Amino acid sequence: MPHPDQILTEDLEDLLDWATMTKLYAVGYIRIVADAIERGDADLQVDPVAWENTLLAVEGAMVEQVRGRLHGPRPITVEDVERMRRLGGLGSAALSGGERSPELCPLALQCMESLFGADWKRASREAAFYARALNQEFHPGSGT
Repeated sequence: MPHPDQILTEDLEDLLDWATMTKLYAVGYIRIVADAIERGDADLQVDPVAWENTLLAVEGAMVEQVRGRLHGPRPITVEDVERMRRLGGLGSAALSGGERSPELCPLALQCMESLFGADWKRASREAAFYARALNQEFHPGSGT
């Protein structure tokens, strides 16, 4: 979100729309993968390419917030960006059939909270619904 006193230009409005959707889908994918790992599912239900693209995009949106171009429900720090980067790597490894690090689920919770603040649980449930629908539309064989 822009700062309340900031005038929205068309470029800033586009950036805001992109950042909002990026955060929504990132939290959805994070929730889907973390829930599947906690249940011990063989299929993590997210296409690896969708995961990677979305996590890289949300990292970019978070950097824009650190730089002050965007504002969200809570301030984003460089440490938040580094945690998201770490989560992206751990998730990519798990989705490609590699190790499912025990760090992934606790890190997922931290990352969801960094994006949506105290309301992350509700936001992540809703976002998972939309992420599943998007994932199924573009990656029908992914299991969701």
